Amino acid sequence: MQYFSGLRPADRFVVTTNYVATPFTEEILKRLYIPLIGLESIAVYQYLSQFLDDAQVSDEVTHYIVMNELKMNLSHFEQLRFRLEGIGLIKTFMKVNDDSQHFAYKLISPVMPDQFFNDPMLSVYLFQTVGKERFNQLKRQFCTESYDLTGYREVSKNYIDVYGTPKAPSAEIYQDNERLIKTNPSLGIPVHQQTFDFDMLEMLLKQNLITKEQLTKEVRELIAQLSVLYDIAPTDMRRIILKSMTSDQSISQEDLRRNARDFYQFEHEGNLPALTVAEEPGPAAEVKTQLSWFEVMDTTSPVEMLASMSKSEPTVKQKRMIEMIIEREKLPFGVMNILLQYVMFSNEMKLPQAYIEEIASNWKKLKLETSEQAYNHVKKMNQQKKELQTRQSQRENSYEKTPDWINNMAQPAEMAEDTKDLAEEKRKLEAELKNFWKEGK
Repeated sequence: MQYFSGLRPADRFVVTTNYVATPFTEEILKRLYIPLIGLESIAVYQYLSQFLDDAQVSDEVTHYIVMNELKMNLSHFEQLRFRLEGIGLIKTFMKVNDDSQHFAYKLISPVMPDQFFNDPMLSVYLFQTVGKERFNQLKRQFCTESYDLTGYREVSKNYIDVYGTPKAPSAEIYQDNERLIKTNPSLGIPVHQQTFDFDMLEMLLKQNLITKEQLTKEVRELIAQLSVLYDIAPTDMRRIILKSMTSDQSISQEDLRRNARDFYQFEHEGNLPALTVAEEPGPAAEVKTQLSWFEVMDTTSPVEMLASMSKSEPTVKQKRMIEMIIEREKLPFGVMNILLQYVMFSNEMKLPQAYIEEIASNWKKLKLETSEQAYNHVKKMNQQKKELQTRQSQRENSYEKTPDWINNMAQPAEMAEDTKDLAEEKRKLEAELKNFWKEGK
């Protein structure tokens, strides 16, 4: 959502939270989050937390206080806030009343070490940022030593043995309990499942007799995270899932993480992805938005593109054809989208499979990698076709025909006389042949 006039000093905000900060959560922010998003971003997070009162909700104040106390302009404050939102430490809400804008900054609990080091995105980004030695050092700082209880047996008393049977509580005890401070679990980096084409994945897995039910909620969330982290398309995710199946036909999340990581490292010479901040939009942002059609083509599933063009769901046969060609020819989404559009527009919105396969094979040899390259190739082909037709038309029109006045010219006297003699001899010969057949009867 875009602000109607940008963030202004007079805009008001409140701060709320879903947890109670402790020295332990401060240690997590300091040791695990600062390497990822920087000290300045964590400082803004901690600065906003000091507005909270005992009820975990602050009074409403203006952004003047941010400019005055942090000594930074609001544009820079927003960029730091965006980093906190992207890593899952803040959620921002907004409402507009007449000419005023009101914001609510909800501080989210940092994830606990157990979840952090098992999170496929947070753990990989930290490892890539600090290196193996420092990563293991940080990990050890949040590990506990477990005492070996071999040979011991538990002799603890239970509640009833000590306190007896509990009495029935009064209903008044539970009044207003919904207002009590409670901690909601943090989900780490917010990645929505809509970022991944699960429809395409389910269609591909159906061919291997893997059903929707096997893609549990936890597995779907992990797939969405891995697809963003390692930039994995549905066709590649299918192969990763098949390698991660267990003997009881469930999907091992541990194997899924490992196989996805191996896939990325194989494609990137052993490297892992790093957490990078996107470039801030500059003056050319509007121009880029107007020219984003190729970007849409490069990131849209061919099945979605086809459904959008035809205003109806593609048939199962069409979906299988698209998947087969993408998997066999390794064509990027953008190139496949341009191919389908080119074939449809030149074949009365039909999709003849043999024709598509022939073009796909040719485009693979040409090493077309983006929708823009494929589009320019189609334009070039059409231009060459027009030029060829023009040359053929010019050649046909340039053939010299014998003028009628030459055909109608009077023949020379000698040629006319010779023609007359030949005709007479021919007549005599025909008469002799007729007499010959009469005599033979």
